[in-house]
Amino acid sequence: MDRFRKYLERSKVVSYSYLDLFMNPESNSSDTSKLDLVKPRKWWFLLSGLLMILSVIFLIRPGLVPGIEFSSGTTMLIQFSADTKVDQAQVREVFTRLDHPEARIQSTGVNQYLIKTDQFEIPDGAFTEVVPESDYSQKDIAEPALLQVVGKLTTGKESSDAGEIFVRSTIAGDACNLYAVRAEVPTNRELDVYELVDCPNGRNYLVGVDGATGWVTESDIREYVPNSAPVEPTTSSELELGEKAKVESEIEASIGSFELLEFSSVSPVVSDAAVRNAALAVVIAALFIMGYVRFAFSTLEKPWRYAICAIIALFHDTLIVLGFFAVLGPILGLEVNLMFITGVLTAIGFSVHDSIVVFDRIRENITFSPRNSLAENVNLALTQTLARSLNTSVTLLLPIGALLLLGGDTIRSFLMSIFIGVIVGTYSSIGLAAQLLVSWEVGDFARWLRIRRNGRDMA
Repeated sequence: MDRFRKYLERSKVVSYSYLDLFMNPESNSSDTSKLDLVKPRKWWFLLSGLLMILSVIFLIRPGLVPGIEFSSGTTMLIQFSADTKVDQAQVREVFTRLDHPEARIQSTGVNQYLIKTDQFEIPDGAFTEVVPESDYSQKDIAEPALLQVVGKLTTGKESSDAGEIFVRSTIAGDACNLYAVRAEVPTNRELDVYELVDCPNGRNYLVGVDGATGWVTESDIREYVPNSAPVEPTTSSELELGEKAKVESEIEASIGSFELLEFSSVSPVVSDAAVRNAALAVVIAALFIMGYVRFAFSTLEKPWRYAICAIIALFHDTLIVLGFFAVLGPILGLEVNLMFITGVLTAIGFSVHDSIVVFDRIRENITFSPRNSLAENVNLALTQTLARSLNTSVTLLLPIGALLLLGGDTIRSFLMSIFIGVIVGTYSSIGLAAQLLVSWEVGDFARWLRIRRNGRDMA
């Protein structure tokens, strides 16, 4: 046993042999370690406080760079053909010419680009809900009040004054492909017209009928009277796609053929929901962590202190990660998106894990050496876990750093949030979480506040 213990110490596998702790618990006094990490705790707190204050300042200005998930916008992932020579500047020039100078363009592969812009404009009348092709009872969801009246028509066949005409729905949003009957309108009824579409079999009209919208064909109207300003008819593709069709056409004409791999558009309503859900996810995670720590250390005196200290360290780590992103976002183009939230939650997990390891060693030291003070047991726990915490963090940071240098832009926010979070979490497990336990126990905060208050009274 002695030989095995000496081997561990020589190889530096552990900083302090746990075998000694187990076999000789009463020997774990302050003289087992020459490294005192607890005594300068006020300097740890000062550094943490300074970092948190700077993070708050940076969050105010310049602030975070939100992704489209939190600010609304449009995302396009396009892949140009292999024989097309294209660079990022060419793509940026196209979007600048299309009145999208704010476009953020990232290269995600050979001739592949991820483009994020403000939300594309959608023309009036293009608001249709997507349903399975087999469902021909589709209804247009746009209310007439949201559309602009461009003219009026009178229903009825030119050859007859009797009968009714049909107001129909579209199939898959195609204004030239009408199927289901929405309403039956008598002859000689006047209807508002919101859109004109030229189709192979004639012109179709988007009209309002009894608080809803639908389409009628040119053969079912007697007369159409436009407003004073002439309205040019659109094509079916323009009606369905809006600005998307214009952007695609311009890219192909200016650069070359490409394939649209992904297209999504996030409205402000959806982005607001994403913000709420992200904040809720962090709060729920913190509450579960707090409850778990309280339960895990229920055998110790005042277990809630461990839970509260862990949550304070968690809040500290999260705030500093946000502060770093506020600084690096405008410089490196780092966005706060769903990948960032995933990375922050992952970093929080690592931070809490490091704190739990230290807390667990504190619990064992208290059990084996009840005569030692809490400060002695905490310092011993920190020195025992120091090498393990540093080694674990370094081995994690190396592959993350390699991915940051060699990986694609799409996961950069995820990797950077983990990279910063691991560094900050390792620091907080050593210089904050366990240190708070000691200061709480010995009454540091009350003493510091009393000194400050007495100083003001003397002044």
